[in-house]
Amino acid sequence: MAVVKMNKFTIIGIDDAAESFMAELMELGVTELSGQESKLHDEEWAPLALNRRRDLEIAEIESKLNVIDNVLKTLGTYDTSKKPLFSARRAVSKSTFVQTIQKDEQAIEEDINIILDLSNRIKELQNTRNKIETAVIGLEPWATYQVPLEVPETKYTYVSMGVVPPRVDIGQMKNALEEVTNQVELALVSADPEQQYISLIYMKEADEEIHGVLKQYGFNKMSFKGLTGSAAENIARYRSEMIEISKKITEVEQGFADMVVRKDAIELFYDYLVTTQDKAKALDGMLATNRTFYIDGWIPAEASENLETLLKQYGCYYEIIAPEKGEETPVLLKNNKLITPIETITELYDLPNSRELDPTPVFSFFYVCFFGIMFADMGYGIILALLSFAAVMSGKLEGNMYKFIKQLGYCGVSTFIWGAIFGSFFGNLIPVVAENFFGRTVTITPLWIDPVQDSMTMLIFACLCGVVHIFVALGVKAYAHLREGRVLDAINDSVVWYALLIGLGLLIAGDMLFDGASQIGQWLSITGVAGVLILPIFMGKGINRLLGLWNLYGITRYLSDILSYARLLALCLAGSVIAQVFNTIASMPGSGVIGVICFIVIVLFAHVFNFLVSALGSFVHSIRLQYVEFFSKFYEGGGIPFKPFMNHTKYVKIVKEEN
Repeated sequence: MAVVKMNKFTIIGIDDAAESFMAELMELGVTELSGQESKLHDEEWAPLALNRRRDLEIAEIESKLNVIDNVLKTLGTYDTSKKPLFSARRAVSKSTFVQTIQKDEQAIEEDINIILDLSNRIKELQNTRNKIETAVIGLEPWATYQVPLEVPETKYTYVSMGVVPPRVDIGQMKNALEEVTNQVELALVSADPEQQYISLIYMKEADEEIHGVLKQYGFNKMSFKGLTGSAAENIARYRSEMIEISKKITEVEQGFADMVVRKDAIELFYDYLVTTQDKAKALDGMLATNRTFYIDGWIPAEASENLETLLKQYGCYYEIIAPEKGEETPVLLKNNKLITPIETITELYDLPNSRELDPTPVFSFFYVCFFGIMFADMGYGIILALLSFAAVMSGKLEGNMYKFIKQLGYCGVSTFIWGAIFGSFFGNLIPVVAENFFGRTVTITPLWIDPVQDSMTMLIFACLCGVVHIFVALGVKAYAHLREGRVLDAINDSVVWYALLIGLGLLIAGDMLFDGASQIGQWLSITGVAGVLILPIFMGKGINRLLGLWNLYGITRYLSDILSYARLLALCLAGSVIAQVFNTIASMPGSGVIGVICFIVIVLFAHVFNFLVSALGSFVHSIRLQYVEFFSKFYEGGGIPFKPFMNHTKYVKIVKEEN
């Protein structure tokens, strides 16, 4: 139950050494720095302290980071190397990191500018190509039109091109035009589902009458300014230009491909800027006078000596003290290697506050166990465990992803164990294969029971798991009270409920358990009820003295909580029955060659589906039992995570060399 103890620190140092000190403090990576804005408005601090803003520096770095991020995304589209399933930061020694920046910073910035130029060129070429494609689309309906596009009129006639809706009857339109003048020539050039393309030649003196008729038929005039020659000639020219543009785009894309080899250096430069920005933000947040700087924050108590060593090197004045009683501190969890992966489940819910216990070591066994009970299949367990541990051993995972995948490996082992206990291997795959293809009867004998055949025993077992789980939660609550010296609270919140719940259980089971169980259950129940009703009279004030009556009603909540564990049976049966149904369906085509092929295809598809659905259901419902049934008995949460001032690089992991 390890919430790391925190200490508060206050540091005053010489201003000239602030930047180098903050760089080493970042490398140390064990302190969380507090904001100092409030002190600038404090009556005692305001006359003494300055806040040397670095907004422009931070904004400039942020702008560079945005540019480089886009550059890296662009290079990523041209990187044809094989991408790993899990991306991991590559390890770089501190000396290599620093030397690369010192030596190649200018060259890297030149590479970035080259890539930006290539990006601008390809955007211009693509925009030009898009415009040409749009122009070609507009000209294609006029491909058979032979009149030069730059000829809108002659000395005595107008030459007009335009479109009308597809519903217009061209013959009727032509007749309407000829009624106002017989000196008109209308031709349908082409048509598509959206409109009809027509050309029109008529005498200038009939222009007003022609326009009146055209308006009635929804005629829209078209023009192709700047184009000379026929539509077909322009289309051919445009297509020739598009071929040239495509060649230029290919050349630019090859330029991108050639720059991919510089991707690693650019990623390193990106991380250098990230660390530079983080240091600038830290310096921006500190208080200073003309000659000194001031910072404060939090540090794990166990790391205080490391900080003191650094402070002595810089001749800083400092104070490292324990927090005041009841003071909220940042939260950092620390467990052994076996339990640490389960911390991801705790963090999904909420961190404990700094005054309470870390529940991870307590519920980790139940979480893994319940997952295994619900998934419960030896074949699925082997697959989940192998996939998870292979990913972990690949060395490609870090941080919470590493812990999450590792805890899934634990769940895979649990799934295999419970699969053996319940006698399930991809459902009943082995018996089906033996009977369908070899004519033999093979059975897998469970180490305990088959939940499908003995569901009532499984239901009782699930409820007993719930009783144990809830009792452990009450025990944790009692321990937390006793740790703070609240003995009556421990009795009121836990002990009396132990008596009441155990008593009711013995009454329900009767003497089936042992002789005299009913009588013991009766007295325990009476003791529990008395405790629930009487203790608030001594502990409460005013109306709260009658709180025991309301608390007694809480027995219904405990009973409903215990019944919630029936989901252990439900999901176990669901996964097992679905697997068996799929196996039966796969065996239906028979035992011939076609039957074997169909069996393999159906079994692979069906079990992959069942594996994914059942694994997801087991994960969700296992954590639900922790969050809803277990945590609700004692857990407050609301902890603020400890955020150390350290290198938060994205692409490289800076490794400190051993002396």
